[in-house]
Parts: sequence; C-alpha cells; structure tokens
Amino acid sequence: MRRDSFGCAVAMVMFAGCSTVFEPQQCAVDKDCGGGLVCELRGGDPVCVHPEDAPLVIGQSAPISGTNQALGTGMKLGIELAFEEQNALGGIRGRKLELDFRDDAYTPELAEQAARVLVDAKAMTTAPRCPTTTTPAVAGQEPISSTGLERGPKAVLAVLGSVGTPTMVRSAPVVIETGTIFFGAFTGASTILRDDKAATCRSYIFNVRASYAQEARATMEFFKKRGVVDHRHVISFDQNDSFGQAGYDGLVQGYKEVIGPFPGSADPTTPIVRFRYTRNDDASVPAQADAAESYLASLLTGNTSVHNVGIMMTDTYGAGAQFIHELRTWQYANDSQQGTLDKANRLKLHFSNVSFVGPNALSERLVALGSVATPSGQRPFTDSVLVSQVVPNYQSDSSEVIASYNRLIAMKGVQPGFTSLEGYISTRVFIAGLLAHQGPFTPDALVKTLEQLPDLSLGLGASSGFSPANHQYSNSVWGTIIEPDGSFRNLYFWSQGQPIQFFE
Repeated sequence: MRRDSFGCAVAMVMFAGCSTVFEPQQCAVDKDCGGGLVCELRGGDPVCVHPEDAPLVIGQSAPISGTNQALGTGMKLGIELAFEEQNALGGIRGRKLELDFRDDAYTPELAEQAARVLVDAKAMTTAPRCPTTTTPAVAGQEPISSTGLERGPKAVLAVLGSVGTPTMVRSAPVVIETGTIFFGAFTGASTILRDDKAATCRSYIFNVRASYAQEARATMEFFKKRGVVDHRHVISFDQNDSFGQAGYDGLVQGYKEVIGPFPGSADPTTPIVRFRYTRNDDASVPAQADAAESYLASLLTGNTSVHNVGIMMTDTYGAGAQFIHELRTWQYANDSQQGTLDKANRLKLHFSNVSFVGPNALSERLVALGSVATPSGQRPFTDSVLVSQVVPNYQSDSSEVIASYNRLIAMKGVQPGFTSLEGYISTRVFIAGLLAHQGPFTPDALVKTLEQLPDLSLGLGASSGFSPANHQYSNSVWGTIIEPDGSFRNLYFWSQGQPIQFFE
C-alpha cells in the first residue's frame, strides 16, 4: 500500500513538473512570450514556442531545367540571397526562413502540380471561393477544380517568385483558392494578378514589379521619341500564349495612349502586326522572322523614305536573340532586295524586349553572335537592342538595395543579373512584411500586415508601397540599352503618371 502511495506521489510530482515546463503560455504577439520565444498557432491556439520550432517555410515554383532555365535559376538565386542575408541577422525574431523549391521547367502542367504540393491542397465538398478555380483564365483550358480547395497541414506560408505567365495562370488559382499568399511573381501580366478575375481572392495576390502594360507604355513613348509615326511602323514579336498576349494587349493600349486611336484601315482584331513563336521551341522562330522580313520589305516598297520601326518583343532570351540575328542578317544581306529597296540604309530598327526576356542571357547570346557586315562597317548584333527593366541597373545604380545585392553576389562568387536582382528585391519587400508582422503567421493575418507596408526607400520610385487598395509595390520602368561588350547602359526612366525621362 505504501508502495502504491509512493508511486502515486512520484507520478504526481512528475506530472506537476512536466506541467510547469510544457504548459503552453497564451500570447497575442511575440513580445508577450519573452525568453526568446515567439507566438505561433498550435492546435488553433496562439501559444509561445521556441523559434527553432517555428520556421517560416516559403514555396517557389520556377524553371531550373529546360529551354528557359536561366529565368528560374536567376529568381531562385535572388530569393536565396535575401533569405541567407536575413537568416544571418537572426531571421524573423529567431524564426528561420526556409525555401521549398519545385522545378516546373516553365511548363503550365508542372507549375500547377507544384502549386498543389506547396499548399498541400485538399479537395473540399463545398463550392470554390475564387472564380478562377472554376473559370480558367485562358480559354480552352481545364478548370482548376470543381470544388473548393483548402490548405493542408504541410502548406507553405506563401508562394514567392513564380516565373512566367503561362505557368502563373495555372498555379496562382490553386494558391489563392487555398487562401495562401501569391507574392512577387516574375511576370507583369494583368490576367489574374492585376484584373478582377479572382474577385475577392485578389487579396492574396501581391505584385512587386511594374506590369507589362506599363512596360509597353514606356516602350511606346520611347518608340515615338525615335520617330515611329504610326501603327504600320510598330511590330510585335511575341510568344504564342498568355505571356505573349499580355505583352501584345499592353502594346495596343500603349499605342492608343501615346500615338492615338488606330485608323479605320487597321485590322480591328490585330491592329499592330504580330509574329508569334512557340513557347520552349526556338526552332519556331525562323518562320516568324521570314514573315517579319516580308512585312518590312513591304514598308520599303514604292517609296524612298527612311522608316523607323519599333519592335516590341514579349519573348525569352533564346527566341529573342535568334529573331534579332535573323532580321539584322536579312537587313544587311547583299541580295537582290538590297539593290531595289536599300534596306540597309532605309530601315532603322529599334528592338525593345520586355523585362522577362532574361536580359543577361539575351545579352550573352547577342555578344556571342558577334557582328554583321554593313555598308558602313561591322555592326554588333547588340546594336539598338533595349530591355525595359523593372528594377534599377545593378551595373550603375548606387542605392542601398543594389549595394547589398552586389555585395552578396560577390560573396557568393556568382554572376549578377537583372533576374536575380528582381528576385532579391521582391524578397526584400516580402521580408519587410514578415518583420513588420507581430502575431502568429497565417496568410490572412500577413495579408493585413503587407497592406500597411510603406515605401521602403529601395530606389524603386516615389510611388512604391502597398495599401488595401493597391497590391502592386512598384510602378517604375528603366529602359536599358545593350552595349557591344554586353553591359547595360541606362537610356530612360519611366514611372506611372510621369513623362519619360532620358539619360542622354
């Protein structure tokens, strides 16, 4: 009997001891905890836990294999630089930032699969919360789901730095349907990200970069300054999917705003002539280049004028470099057309690529192609090739964010680039939101914090910042021209509501 009483007493003491050590302390914000603990949800209740047990896991889906792998590799690098930098500073009050990465090879089907895994999507029996779940953003595609989807226990806090428009239109609906944040996608498309297709689910979407429509507007202002006078002297080279369509729609709108309405003679469906290649298939480019050459020849026929032609390219680096090479080679070829059309002297071509192109990869390919013989001597294939950037020029800008990026790149021993810079800047903005947030980390709670994020003085323009009514951080575009050695020189700066400013 005594043994039983003793055992009971020991058990009570042990239970009491465990209760003292492990009884969870209630909290509302991190500072309620003390002792280096942080406030997180456990079993639905906000309690104090050790930060090592509360890492912030962020997902990313991007291509690091396939034709356009440089785009995903760059974005992933930029995110990792920012995560490593912040973790070295103690993370988010002790919480480490972790990246759960999936390679989608710039393929819509793989991107959707990756999104489902990252948010641990579980099918529900209830109706979807978002219109984009049942109504595809691209006509002809299958719905994401006929029922609602919920976040599973292994879901990431947010999906960051998704790469591409055709991939985004399949991944973003999955992410936002589950009530997960879709932040800083590497695309300027309006569809889903900047329009009303997602209805109230738009609250989970945050863009950092300027849109393709804004890039197109800046591009049209540049073309006008270079003597482009009408719609016949504007060409679109674009990818034959939702990415290309986003750029084309922006170009048409930009033309109306900068030049004016299209004349009655313009095609009502395609008022600006366009030549479209197939995604992930650079072999589809030569046929489009041939068609563009025929069109340019028609401009020269029957007159002796000099023609300034603006070519906006909603493309990726491989296709873009090939198209430029084909057109320049044709323009300066010593063929029968040269004698009748004098295309070498009468055509002034201005190539402007959107930021998604992969500026550094494009530059490297054009430099590798060398130069073409012209009546006035050798001309590099980089000549008159621009990229409308949505981040400052890391080769010349002196802002703090650029200095930090260049320092981290040098420490890592890798090459800098505009794509990794965009990944780094987007992640810096995201981390600022994490640092500002004080309570347990849930997507819904973090949305409210992000909506109060002001201009962080990162050098992205005076109108930077988020608000409940504005989920796009930056509205600025930097026009850069590729030099013969592959470097980038600032040509112009454009910001929403301001006239274009040239540096030369």
